[in-house]
Amino acid sequence: MDNSISINTGENNSMNFPSFIWTAKFNNCDDICQFDFINGTENRFKLVQDNINNLKYFILWNKNKCFTVDLINGLIYFNKELLEKIESNEIKYNLRLIFFRRHQVTIGTSDLKEKNHLIHYHLGYQYLDKNLNNHKIILIIDENGNWILGE
Repeated sequence: MDNSISINTGENNSMNFPSFIWTAKFNNCDDICQFDFINGTENRFKLVQDNINNLKYFILWNKNKCFTVDLINGLIYFNKELLEKIESNEIKYNLRLIFFRRHQVTIGTSDLKEKNHLIHYHLGYQYLDKNLNNHKIILIIDENGNWILGE
């Protein structure tokens, strides 16, 4: 079963190429990149979800910026520099990836046409502490790579 979809980047494409694309790295040394530029296809995120228990790193990148979620140690990097580390002595259990996009579309009131379309990427992880309390660490990233970190 083919788990890819064709990339349509023609002039009539209603969906623009994303500002950031993802790459997933797994324990078995396999990588899945969102786009296969050689074959001109896009891999569905479901391929990552289907192998989520073996996911080591999830990377969101463009030509200038790179955000990496380390799901082994519970760390987040920006351009290879450590961004976030909660209490280095704290043991994190059951690390899980958080990744989704939110679209904010502004519609004109008179013509009901799209006036503005903003995308924010939400990237991070959640984990359980020693008392089984759930914690979430999330970066909110705009299309220019500006980000804020929150829990």
